[in-house]
Amino acid sequence: MDYRESEQRAPLKRVWKGMIPIELQLAASDAIELLASAVLPEPFQTFYMLIPRVGYLPFISGKVKERWLDPMLALSGSRVPSDQQIKETDIWFEYKGQALKWHYPIGLLYDMLVSDVHRGDAELPWSLTLHVRKLPTAKIIAQPNGQLMRDMFMAMIKEADFIRNGSTKRVMDLSKNDQMQFLDGLETHSYEKYFAIHSIIVPPTVDSRAPVQSSASSTSSGGQKARGAMQPKAIPVRFYMQTSGSLDDGAKDAPTSGAATTSAGGNGGGGNGLGATKQADIMQFHVSQVPVALYREGSSSELATVADAFKLCYGIADQTNDAFITNCACISHGVCVPWESPISWLADNFFYADCFLHMVVVGI
Repeated sequence: MDYRESEQRAPLKRVWKGMIPIELQLAASDAIELLASAVLPEPFQTFYMLIPRVGYLPFISGKVKERWLDPMLALSGSRVPSDQQIKETDIWFEYKGQALKWHYPIGLLYDMLVSDVHRGDAELPWSLTLHVRKLPTAKIIAQPNGQLMRDMFMAMIKEADFIRNGSTKRVMDLSKNDQMQFLDGLETHSYEKYFAIHSIIVPPTVDSRAPVQSSASSTSSGGQKARGAMQPKAIPVRFYMQTSGSLDDGAKDAPTSGAATTSAGGNGGGGNGLGATKQADIMQFHVSQVPVALYREGSSSELATVADAFKLCYGIADQTNDAFITNCACISHGVCVPWESPISWLADNFFYADCFLHMVVVGI
């Protein structure tokens, strides 16, 4: 399918082009160390950027350094010793006292941390604190940089491929040039470059024209497959459920293609017994990953919904127990996703660049 020309790809293109304006201020402690003053010179007190939701923080660090920090230091006349010069691997971001996990998509971080997103009260611009010293390695992964981000991103792509197809063959068969174009499309936020390769890795699942509708009416549209579509074994889904527990922000939840992928792939083919991999509490959220079959258990035509995926992920055996629907909102790309939305439609239109569906669940 031609992602650039098909009108069916309009929702996907709007998701890809989603942006967040951010407002950066340098941490006072870092400003004092660099400039011997907590007050930055004019006009460097605040720096504004428009950044893609599907992108990652390490891909903007270089621009922040080049366009803001370096000119500020040059204009101020501050002489930083050569062994204390700012490096991209020193840069990290904080929101209301929480270090941002730089290997998470930016839009996901925003949906997790900005508390009123589900009410439509977005915090724009998103006010973040920039740090260039004392990276908290107990909370976030050390050495944030573009190359490490690219490596971790490809690990996530392989994991998603394994969940979908039971192997990583589609990703591993990419040529070196294809991989470079794919990563360049991500880093430069180029729709054309990214989707030229994405369409090789992830063919559409079902008819993308199928609207997001109730589970009762999704049956009739669910059986229609798009031209060239291949039915995956399962869809890679991660839920981020708001909790009132510990704010343990350990770095041990870094994405890998190891045991979690093996467990997911082993039972990925059907709607029965799909194992969920649960990780430690991070920020105020519990992360749970589950491979979700396209169709409901015991059916070859009734599409699985977000509610079905949530029940599977959190072990809700009673299929009539829908209390969470009235008590919680599910958010992806800043949109409140209806619980009855077919997972297959979301898999074609609402995935992040790493090919996962990342969905934040918060109380209402």
